[in-house]
Amino acid sequence: MILYKYRGKSGNTDKIFTERKVWLSNAAGLNDPFECSIQEIAKEWIDEHVRELKQGHLSGLIFAFMQAKKSNSHFFGLSVSDAEKLISSFKTIPSFDDKYKFYREFMKSRNGKYPSDPEATFAGFDQQLNDAGIFSLSENAENQLMWSHYADDTRGIAIGFKVEPNSKLSDDNCCVKVNYSDMLPSFAGKGFLNEISFYMDEYGRPYSKQKVSFSDPTFRLAISTKPTVWSYEREWRYIEEQSGAYPLPVKLAK
Repeated sequence: MILYKYRGKSGNTDKIFTERKVWLSNAAGLNDPFECSIQEIAKEWIDEHVRELKQGHLSGLIFAFMQAKKSNSHFFGLSVSDAEKLISSFKTIPSFDDKYKFYREFMKSRNGKYPSDPEATFAGFDQQLNDAGIFSLSENAENQLMWSHYADDTRGIAIGFKVEPNSKLSDDNCCVKVNYSDMLPSFAGKGFLNEISFYMDEYGRPYSKQKVSFSDPTFRLAISTKPTVWSYEREWRYIEEQSGAYPLPVKLAK
């Protein structure tokens, strides 16, 4: 199979031949930005999971207080009596959201920074989607609309990339066929494949950062689904975790 890249005259077009490199654009650099997001696809699961994580934080606060009271020790630097007043105030807060806001402000006051925010974690998943690098290709080298849209109004070229074994374009992890649908993709699975990185801040305090795995099925659905109005493009996408210049994913077709 040969996949084609429609190109107009530009520096990035020249680099395909002179430097043997291709430029992978992020979502903002595409002519057809994403129509869906991870948070849209998995909304019900995310909403439920966010509440469970927040409830876990609140339960952890109460458990830590009970342990401190049992051992007659300080609770985040507070005496037992001051801690009891704090927890009594916490229990009178009527709404779940306000309770969680109280918890975050208290942890910030004791630790100097806010605890991890479950909502921000999932918002970060969509940022990953927008930051991913995409090199769009087509099965068709003779589509007049694409010559007009992507090849400098028919004055450009269509470069053929031969899909060979052991190349990135033959690797399912790096190259995905676009699915055309006017329906939002179904959530793939009961959760996300996550990756967690651990760091130390400038004061030597540990913290972690969570992101969705690049191989997560829902992530790949979001990056490869477009409305049916684009179906004439017969698109494939060579993808990397970040936009930028990369070596040719295959040899150029003769």
